[in-house]
Amino acid sequence: MIHQKIRHDPATALIRAVLTLAGGAAQLEEHRGTAWASATFTGMRHVMRISLAGSDAQMVGEWLAGILPEHEFTIAGHLVADLAITEVHRREEGTPAMMLTIEALTVEAD
Repeated sequence: MIHQKIRHDPATALIRAVLTLAGGAAQLEEHRGTAWASATFTGMRHVMRISLAGSDAQMVGEWLAGILPEHEFTIAGHLVADLAITEVHRREEGTPAMMLTIEALTVEAD
């Protein structure tokens, strides 16, 4: 019998967690992930853009921007070592909308 360590995809888990926190009000527009390593850790750098539209878009977007950097994510086999909101774009005219750019670093927990 071969025992193999199962690697969980941190990108999918992180995206799912962020969209779940948004309560269905956000949509993923883009995600880019690149491998990352230090002398002691391996992981992935993530850049994602999410959009929010509708009457509550800016309220939900502001709330997300406030909580995400300190949120304790549960991602199997990984830790979110750093997360920052690096860009916020608001649209006031027409249907209110907001776009958040999120940059994060996940590292393998094993």
